Amino acid sequence: MAIEKLVTVGKKQCELIHLDVELQEQRVYATADFLHTFGAPYRVRACVCTAALDCNLAGIPCKWAYNAPDVDRF
Repeated sequence: MAIEKLVTVGKKQCELIHLDVELQEQRVYATADFLHTFGAPYRVRACVCTAALDCNLAGIPCKWAYNAPDVDRF
């Protein structure tokens, strides 16, 4: 069993769309105690921006909007 949470890791003024956005990580926390001994208490499943949908619809390439294939975010 695992718990998933969306955690805000930063806020910034986006220069591409001129809006204040939040940069978020989707984290998966293990509920079993023995899994915590093997490293970090969580794994990052996805990184996303709160304006990712707007950038995708406008065709603006951004590493946080999942539409820049040449950028490796992990």
